[in-house]
Amino acid sequence: MSLRDDIVYACRSLRRAPLFSASVILTLTIGIGSAAAIAAVVNAVLIRPLPYGHSDRLVGAWFDMPALSLMHGQQTAGTYRTFKQFAHTIEGIGLYQDGSVNVADPDGRGEPERLSSASATASTIPLLEVSPILGRTFNETEDAPKGPLVTVISEGLWRSRYGADKNVIGKRLIISGRSVEIIGVMPASFRFPNADIKLWLPLQLDPHDPYPGGFNFNAVARLKPGVSIDAAQRDFANVLPRVLDVAPNMNPTVPMRMVLDQAKPVPRLIPMRDDVVGDVSRTLWMVAATAVLVLLVTCANVANLLLVRADARHRELSVRAALGAGSARVLGHFFAESAVLTAISAVVGIGVAAVAIRALVSAGPSDIPRLAEVHVDGAVVAFTLIVGTLVALACSAMPAVRFLRSEPLAGLRDGGRGGTVGAHRQRARGALVAAQVAFALVVLAASGLLLRSFQHLRAVQPGFDPENVATLWLSIPSQRYASDTSITQFYTRLVEQAAQLPGVTAAAITSHLPFGGNGMDSDPLYVEGDETFTKKIPPLEIYQSVDGGYFKAMGIPLIAGRTFDRLERQHADEAIISQETARVFFHDSTGHTALNKRFREMPGGFWYTVIGVVGSVRDTALAAPPTRTVYRPEAFGGATDLGQLDRTMALVVRTRGNELQATRAMQTMIRTIDPTLPTFGVRSMRTAVAASMARLTFTMIILAVAAVVTLILSVVGLYAVIAYVVTLRTRELGVRIALGAQPRAVAAMVTRQGMALCGVGMMAGLVLVAVTGRFLRALLFEVAPSDPVVLGGTVAVLLLAAFVATWIPARRAARVDPIEALRAD
Repeated sequence: MSLRDDIVYACRSLRRAPLFSASVILTLTIGIGSAAAIAAVVNAVLIRPLPYGHSDRLVGAWFDMPALSLMHGQQTAGTYRTFKQFAHTIEGIGLYQDGSVNVADPDGRGEPERLSSASATASTIPLLEVSPILGRTFNETEDAPKGPLVTVISEGLWRSRYGADKNVIGKRLIISGRSVEIIGVMPASFRFPNADIKLWLPLQLDPHDPYPGGFNFNAVARLKPGVSIDAAQRDFANVLPRVLDVAPNMNPTVPMRMVLDQAKPVPRLIPMRDDVVGDVSRTLWMVAATAVLVLLVTCANVANLLLVRADARHRELSVRAALGAGSARVLGHFFAESAVLTAISAVVGIGVAAVAIRALVSAGPSDIPRLAEVHVDGAVVAFTLIVGTLVALACSAMPAVRFLRSEPLAGLRDGGRGGTVGAHRQRARGALVAAQVAFALVVLAASGLLLRSFQHLRAVQPGFDPENVATLWLSIPSQRYASDTSITQFYTRLVEQAAQLPGVTAAAITSHLPFGGNGMDSDPLYVEGDETFTKKIPPLEIYQSVDGGYFKAMGIPLIAGRTFDRLERQHADEAIISQETARVFFHDSTGHTALNKRFREMPGGFWYTVIGVVGSVRDTALAAPPTRTVYRPEAFGGATDLGQLDRTMALVVRTRGNELQATRAMQTMIRTIDPTLPTFGVRSMRTAVAASMARLTFTMIILAVAAVVTLILSVVGLYAVIAYVVTLRTRELGVRIALGAQPRAVAAMVTRQGMALCGVGMMAGLVLVAVTGRFLRALLFEVAPSDPVVLGGTVAVLLLAAFVATWIPARRAARVDPIEALRAD
């Protein structure tokens, strides 16, 4: 009989058992479909090469600064010039910054937009070896100070704004108040440095600037062929001291020698794919491991069903063997059935994976890079086929091997209905059930640990009151707001009119919002009279520009002193610090000791006087410690220290009503003040806090679904085994009852057998939890991987589910009629 004949015979056999076939297909579809969906995500985010030429030689260039406990420190314009000139292990290096710009049409038609942008050196895009689909990228002349104003736009912007007009080259856009020429269009696959970027602009750094500034730029470099990352890092470390010749001063008050001696920057090169993915890989590999566990539970469940089917057909297969069917024929029969079931499940599973992928992409957190690239492609289909083949082999192996080890005559003797079943037949099924319980315990425990972490995070106070707080961002162009006076007048009018909106109880502006990242400015803090930091750089603080109403609008409590005056009456030398800053630098958590003390941002810089201390805010994440923050007055702080006022600010209002209605009113009000200003980043602070937990929530939901699936499959597997045992032992149980055994004792005996299998599985599961718990530790918050509440609850849930699964067939065993049992067979 050929393989084709085996498949035809298997199809006919499976059609005669529709309930069995449907059960197996449904179970396999769940396992294979979930594995395919997660494999698509892992492949797109972690495995698939970046869409750049020879992407394996691209690296992100960073600094570790152990003296500041800082990892992933950025580059300065001076270090960039040093590495570009002297590093011999790289083909080139480029600098870039991502941000956003105001964009409008030259003719004034249409609403102005705020679009994500990237400013880069002329070397950056050619370094990535991606060519534009139209036009060209900018050159060294355009990247020079006061060079021609040009931009390269994304394919998405080209299609949405210009209808894919091939004559777009040479057209102009008004970007941040300046007329800029479009010189190129990049393909849709070019998502540098991230998928949100709509246009690229020349960075236009001055190579002769004696004060190139601080660590403010990201960098990408391309290694020469055959050069390892370790060799390139040594090269960078060797040439770094030459920055003293290229750019001896970071700014007028900070020599580069002091930075090298005190911050102790160490070059660190990271493969660009790892740079893009960041720490999300740990989360995705854990989700992938969960999908593997679901697939293993699925295989165990299906193998159990096939074992039961093989036992039920033992006499038929024994007759075939006795009539001369060889081992290969029997093996082919078992594999053919598994292959047919798995093939159908794989096809349906790919459809399920496509639906699941759409749900994952739409519901996934925004901080997972490359998530938009996830789709069912050839790699996913190939993976599904490979997994399906392995599943078919694994599920068919156990019944085939066990049958081949048996004697055909034995099958003819004890294969009848109602006969007792040997212990050797139950051992395999019991092992599979125990494995299912063990895997289910691991997934349930992981889901429970993440749920506990989520509960603890929800209980954390962020340091401000996020309820009823609406925010939006706006950026004013230098062409229309050229002077500090015009900027101050605009912000004053903005805050005053916002405060008069219906339902608004407080309004303010700020250069930075918690959980936002925008406007993040980190610098040291030098306390007057403190000699501790004469030989080392102080810890970095977040410097934030605000007006006097910010703390009321955000619900940040005043601990000591006072807040700023109104915007136009703020004083340049005043500052407010957080309680955590007061504790670290002035050794006083009450804040009173810090009042009237002075500090500055840089050695030889401008002195600030502390006029108030406010509560500390958890700025980056609820799981992070309270942030050390310095609040500067917006109206003067920027002009004194930075040379200009902040042009990109957030408007914050506290309202008694709905945040959505408040933001709409804010946008309408801004259009009446200046109809050319676009608003962006519109959201409530409640949304911001929720978004900070998005990755944990996403992981928790996936694990919760996996936990429910594995629990159901495990319970069904346990029920099926015990129910089948009861069926096979019908005659034995009837004899026991006929000889005087109490039905309750019979039920207890069956229940003990099921609970024993569950107990073995839970013991193995607890060992697996102890082994795998350390991989979960990075995702947990104030919960240990061995948390007794979670583990105890998980064990209790499994015990209850196992008891129900065994109690139902145990009741049936207790109700066996001895007369009917003895008549059977």
